[in-house]
Amino acid sequence: MENSIACKIQYNKAVEFITSILKYSNNKTRQVHWNTPELEKDVAKDIMDFSPNEKVKEWLKYVDNNISPFLRSDIIFVTNDTYRLLDVCFHLILMENIKEPLALIESLKSLDLFTMVKIAYKFYELDTSLDDDENLKLALTENFSDEIASSFLHFKNHPKQYLDRSIDVLTIFYDQFYKPFEENIYSYMKERLVFHNELFQKDPVYFINTIGMGDYSKAMALHNNIIIYMSFFIDVGLLYFTFEDTLVMYCGQTIEHRFENRKALDTYKALFKALSDEKRIEILKMTSKKPWYNKELADYFNLTTATLSYHLNLLLDLEILNFEPSIINNRYYYTTNKENLQKLFDAALKDLLE
Repeated sequence: MENSIACKIQYNKAVEFITSILKYSNNKTRQVHWNTPELEKDVAKDIMDFSPNEKVKEWLKYVDNNISPFLRSDIIFVTNDTYRLLDVCFHLILMENIKEPLALIESLKSLDLFTMVKIAYKFYELDTSLDDDENLKLALTENFSDEIASSFLHFKNHPKQYLDRSIDVLTIFYDQFYKPFEENIYSYMKERLVFHNELFQKDPVYFINTIGMGDYSKAMALHNNIIIYMSFFIDVGLLYFTFEDTLVMYCGQTIEHRFENRKALDTYKALFKALSDEKRIEILKMTSKKPWYNKELADYFNLTTATLSYHLNLLLDLEILNFEPSIINNRYYYTTNKENLQKLFDAALKDLLE
């Protein structure tokens, strides 16, 4: 695909609302998993910062200080990857061209239950029929886990209960933690969108590859359309999936650091910290030889996906690991960024020997 991509970065208020829930849920999940005995003494933990934007940090702190433990638990439950509420919402926004948070909630109220289940099931990428519970449970167990198989079947067979509870959770979260901030966020993002579109138009492919920490050219070439949404709450993150013949990307608004040269001293010190763990060294060795998917790595190291995510994100944050889309499905795979790794070691060697 040539550098002239016929699209521009968009902003959608309904998308922003859903990414706010994603941000809070991910933040709480990381706190739970990354304070385990296995990781609490890791010397590299201090180099990670998934919310470098101070405005996002202030919002997360506000939610933490004011949310009830029951709503917090409900948010983590309904946004669990097993049920794919957020993916269902993203698809609904695209299917019905929804622009506002409350319009999204209203649309969920009339959502066909089987359609909801089909959207969620799509992300498991299995050929087993949804009508065959026995084989469906077997396929989910073999490819994922007993827990995911049982949870998904419960969701599939009781979708109304799940949807009703999800709508209640989204409504409460909107009223208490999104609505009081939304006008300030929209005003802030209006300026950010101009800045990012100017940066994007200079070289769209370079822009996407830089914020995505990988090579997206093949994925872009296989789709007839590209939609890119900029979000306040995703911050430094990136989401990607295929919707019909469209490549849909959601990227955070705090991306300048990916376009600037980092301070070499700070970066190579962080590199040495990151490589203090044998698992991370092994990950770089393995992904330098061939692409690996998240689950493949988790199985190989016998780690939970949350713990593996911690190790992967340390390497991603240093930009010595690529996070690239598969051209045959909606999954990401990981490869070592050999060029950046070499640059970091060269910078460290030069500084140490001067």
